[in-house]
Amino acid sequence: MPRRERWSVIGAILEAVERQREASGSDARLTRIAMAANLPYDRLVTYLEDLARTGLITDARKPDLTDKGREFLRSYRQWNEMLSRFGLA
Repeated sequence: MPRRERWSVIGAILEAVERQREASGSDARLTRIAMAANLPYDRLVTYLEDLARTGLITDARKPDLTDKGREFLRSYRQWNEMLSRFGLA
């Protein structure tokens, strides 16, 4: 499997947080986020701490998307759609 870029990993984590929040209606489980984003748990925790520091999620232990995180995820999805239209993703 090819190495993923940092922005791709961040997008996968934010999508997993969003899906887990919608599916459960409560706090997203870190192990389920790790599985959905295809990351080892310890690496996920490091990313979540970074995302909390930058304001994309609320908290590393009980993550939820902030408005800034939702905006980033929307832009990330648009960018991926554009790349796939040109056959680059």
